[in-house]
Amino acid sequence: MKPLRLAALLLCLLPACASTKDYLHDRGADLVDILRVHVLAGNAIGVEVQATQWLALGFMYENNVWAFGLHNRDIGTWHETVKAWGILIHDWRESTKGIQSYSGSYGWFQKSHQEGPTFSSTGSTLDIFTLRGSVALLVGADLEVRVGEIFDFVVGLFTWDPAGDDR
Repeated sequence: MKPLRLAALLLCLLPACASTKDYLHDRGADLVDILRVHVLAGNAIGVEVQATQWLALGFMYENNVWAFGLHNRDIGTWHETVKAWGILIHDWRESTKGIQSYSGSYGWFQKSHQEGPTFSSTGSTLDIFTLRGSVALLVGADLEVRVGEIFDFVVGLFTWDPAGDDR
């Protein structure tokens, strides 16, 4: 009797039992969310390696550069301005035109009335666990591997959506 109850419980985890009609679409979209990559051209200089949004080494400066690549579940072009630096602690300021955002802004902030710095991010909580490499000298490239989205994809197979991005 125990194996029968266990089998019935496991049936609830099958994709056919998903609450959304768009199960395959959502899994594909979650898979695409794992990687963001783009090339850029314009007023840009820098090299930076990032291990999570908290830690990085290097700097990146872009001023209204043209960009093309994979972003926010789409392929397209946009303009972006980025001012970023990291010497262990990391600060990334980003603004975009043509898309809502690429990565969003994040970093450590120290206000005069605080005892210590606090971390702030404009993106999903899962985006905190991002690995990134950027390099530019008038032309450049940026690659993000979003580890939190790997988690979202895997648990999405069982219909849990911690990123809150399924339809």
